[in-house]
Order: sequence, then C-alpha cells, then structure tokens
Amino acid sequence: MKKYIILAIALVLSACATTAPKANSTCSDGSAPTKSISADGSYYVYACANSVNGNSSSDGLVPDALKQIKVVKDWEPVTDYRSLQHYTSKTEINDHKIQHNAKYKCLDRITYAKQISNKWFHTNSLIWGHCASYVHMAGTKNPQVVGDILLSWASADKDPIVWSIVVGDFTSAGYQLPSTIGTFSQFYALWYNEIAYTPKERERVDAYMTRKLMEQKFPVLNSDNNGRFNKCNINDINNPIRKRTDSNNCGNIRMKVAVGEIMLGFRLENQTLLDKGHDDMYVVNAFINKDGININHAAKGANTVNYSWEYTYYYSILAEIYRSVGYDFFEHTLPHGAKVHEHIAFNYRLLKDFTLTSQWAGAKPGMIGSTYSKIKNLSQAEFQKSNYGDEVIGWNNRDKYFVKAHKRFVSIYMPHFNTDVTYFDMDRRTHTLSANMGVAPYMLYVGNLE
Repeated sequence: MKKYIILAIALVLSACATTAPKANSTCSDGSAPTKSISADGSYYVYACANSVNGNSSSDGLVPDALKQIKVVKDWEPVTDYRSLQHYTSKTEINDHKIQHNAKYKCLDRITYAKQISNKWFHTNSLIWGHCASYVHMAGTKNPQVVGDILLSWASADKDPIVWSIVVGDFTSAGYQLPSTIGTFSQFYALWYNEIAYTPKERERVDAYMTRKLMEQKFPVLNSDNNGRFNKCNINDINNPIRKRTDSNNCGNIRMKVAVGEIMLGFRLENQTLLDKGHDDMYVVNAFINKDGININHAAKGANTVNYSWEYTYYYSILAEIYRSVGYDFFEHTLPHGAKVHEHIAFNYRLLKDFTLTSQWAGAKPGMIGSTYSKIKNLSQAEFQKSNYGDEVIGWNNRDKYFVKAHKRFVSIYMPHFNTDVTYFDMDRRTHTLSANMGVAPYMLYVGNLE
C-alpha cells in the first residue's frame, strides 16, 4: 500500500511540473534540472547534476554551511543565567496581555487548545496569538508555567495540538499550532533546567516535543475548492509573490519551528533534530535575495515593514545561539549570497524608508484588507502614523529600539551608533515576547555578557 501511495504522489507532482515556476531553466552546464519534491513533501527542489549541496539546493544556491555544525555535550544557550534571570525578573508583562489573560483564561486555553479551529476564524486566531504571547511573558517570571503546559500536552490521552486541512478555507489551527510548538520549544530549550520534572516526566516531555517538531511537514494552508494553491519553490525567489502560491509553508511558520528545532536539538544533543532545523531554516533563507531583502516579508502589502522588521529578531537570536558553539552567524552566507549582517542592515534602512520593498509589496495578489495601495502614496512621516506603521516600532526612538533588538550586531557593524541602551529601556516593544518568539535577542545577549 505504501508503495502505491508514493507512486500516486509522484504522479501528482509530475502533473504539476508544467505549472511550477523555476528560477533557472538550465543548469550551468546547459543541462535541464531534475524536478523532485523535498524530503518532507513541503516544497519543490530542482537539482542539477553538478549541484554542490545535496540538502535541498540546486544550481545557483549557496550550500548550507550550518549543516556542518554538530551537537555538543552539555550545551547551554547562555553563559550567565543569573544575569538573564535578573533582567527578566525586573521586566513587566504588558498590561494588555494581562487583560487578555483575564478575559480569555489564557493558561487554560493554551493547555487544552480551546477554540482554535481548523477553519479560518480570525477572532479566535488573534485570541490564541495574544494568549501565546502572554504565556511566553509569564513564563519568563516562572518557567514552570510553560513546563506545566508542556507536561499536560505530553501526558494527554488525546494529543490536543493537532489539526487538519480544510479544503476551500485557510487553516487557522494549521498556522497557530505549529507556530506554538516552535516558540514553546525555543522557550523550553532556554529554560530547560529551570523547569522541575521527575525523570519520567522529563523523558515524556522531551520525547513529545521532539516528535511534534519532527512531524511538522508544512503543508499548503491556503487552498480553493479545487486545491489549486501551490507549495513554495525555493528555486524561484519570487515565488512568494506569484498568484496561488501559499507562502506560509516556506515562511514564518517554518521559521518559528526551525529555531525551535535548532535550539532543542542542541539542548537534547539530537543531531537529527538539529539537522531538520537547519534544513527548514535553509528554505526560509532561500527567499532572501542577494541584497539581503526577504521577498516573503517584502510581499506583505501594507504590512511589509511590520513583517520584515519583526522577523529580523530571529537573526540576532540565532547569532547568540551559534555563538555558543563558536560559529559567527553574522558572517554566515545565505542561499543567494547575502550575509546575515547584510540582511539585518537592510532592515535598518527599511525603517527609514518604507518604500524600499515597494516592488514586491505591491505585487502579491490577494492581500485582502492590507494591500500596498493603502500606503503607497504616503510620505515616510505619514506612514509612521498610519495603522500599518504606528505599531511597528517606537519611531521617536527608532535607533535605540534597533540597538536593543540587535545589540551585538550594532557593536560589531555599527559601532558609531549610540549604544547606550539600558536593560530596561523601551520595554514595550523590544524585549517583550510575542506569539512569534519564545525567546528574545536581548534576553540572550544579557545572558551572554562575559
């Protein structure tokens, strides 16, 4: 039976071959690339006979040096937990997150995965996001809060963190639940030794979180009644702006899961999990062009700056993580040739000129309610005051916000900046955890000050 299922999948992929766009019609030696599906079934791969990267690359993409990194014994993400704990003990949970918890009973909602639907219900999805953010913040005060949730998930007779595809509708749970597994794995990897479990409970939670991460295959979430939305194609950097391409499976969901896989892979000394994290991260990074611009985020219409800025945090998070194993991630080369530090630097320029992503932000079809036309004729000052710019960053202290988000980057690549940012400056929009991150770069930076 398994053989016939695999054959059926192969036939479907073959039938789709004429519709999937390709960046390179030929390889460097003039031969045609061979189309295949990735090992996890979530994106297309075009392989050339002379490809230098056997891990989901093709002719023209830089090999992934991260795949050379191995787990180390007794890994720790920070060198000074006392400084980290001092910092988190003095920071505050946002008032509106406290209000959300009181209104929506967030701990109960997240523990039992209540009211998160397979179908797209915008309000419930927003509530889930607010609650996940609250739990991250509450957990920094008492990591056992998250520990108890993870143990409940791992011990349940029926796994609550499951979802299924709904044809003809966006899958809300399919976005939120994998994202939560990713961010909670990040949190767990950081605060691992601060969570009290019995040996059997520890084994149960470790096994559960590993399984949940390994089973994430990132299927297409957007589909019409004919299932005509396509997977991302990492060999076409403009794929996220093409009609009927679901960029969720190669974008932010995969980023959150990948960082969880990397951090927990290191923590559990699980090379397989670490390798999967690097494979998933490679897919995300394949949409950053040679100038350091993430096309997937640039294509978010009127929200282009919001998405682009928030997700740069992950690159400083990873810089701290890889620093713990002696790898300079800022100098890491991404698949299209840009360095990580160039990606971060571009996003600083984007904060000063929101039009830098306009050619992609205005191209993506289907940005209902947040099309680029909402902001395209605004000045920079008008954009900053608009509904799409107001919450991006504290504009009056933009440089300080940038410094706090990317403190180590600034000290190396922008030392002319005024880096006099204290532990507790600008709490609301920099150190504060969101639904999209289980750790924050400044937290890790503080814990790594030797």
